[in-house]
Amino acid sequence: MRDMEAERSEAAGQAVARTRPWVLASGAAIGWALFTMILLHLVSSHDPVRDTISSYAVTNNGGGMLEASVLSLAIGSFTLLGALQAAGVPVTRTARTLLSAWAVGLVTAALFPASFGERVDPASGRIHQYACLIAFLSLPGVGFSLADRMRESPALRRMRTVLLRLTWIGVGMLALFGISYVIAAFPSVPVLAEVSSWLPVGFAQRLALAADLALLTGMTWAAVSTAKLPRSGGLTEPAELGTS
Repeated sequence: MRDMEAERSEAAGQAVARTRPWVLASGAAIGWALFTMILLHLVSSHDPVRDTISSYAVTNNGGGMLEASVLSLAIGSFTLLGALQAAGVPVTRTARTLLSAWAVGLVTAALFPASFGERVDPASGRIHQYACLIAFLSLPGVGFSLADRMRESPALRRMRTVLLRLTWIGVGMLALFGISYVIAAFPSVPVLAEVSSWLPVGFAQRLALAADLALLTGMTWAAVSTAKLPRSGGLTEPAELGTS
């Protein structure tokens, strides 16, 4: 019995060691992305409530900071996938594909900025728009996919509950962002213009992004917590997970 407990403890220690570098890399990249984004909002002359985040690609101060922040967030998301797999979180092909789509969407959005003001490039603006759409729609799917597989393990029940709550919050904020975007497209309609005045697109977009960051944080917590669990209670080795 003691030998078995020692083996489980050793296996958990190995999982923690495998996961730690990925978590540190992901945390550093996402943290830097958040810091850069906050700093950009402080130095730019844009309205932090009404202007969309994409509009910060054209700014009098902080040029290039938006792209740097988004690329850093993409790197943090890619390394988070490595952390989840190293920890033994049940990552399905669907979750891997959607998390990769989120990250690739961010990279594409950074490389093809939106078309605003002096920077008028319809092609780049259209690519940016669709890349952002793919990214925002993909991340909630990751949360649902991870939570669906976690139901198979009692040891992951609490993590599943947290991830589901964060995912549903993300879906709600994304829906709010979508509604604000549609309403803003009809400024000539008095009622919709009034609604848009107290629900600006920029504000709704920031709520959606904040929810996404919260979900990424929840996934990081799931990776750290899972790595510390004994290799029992429905858990298998990381190499054996995520095959369905």
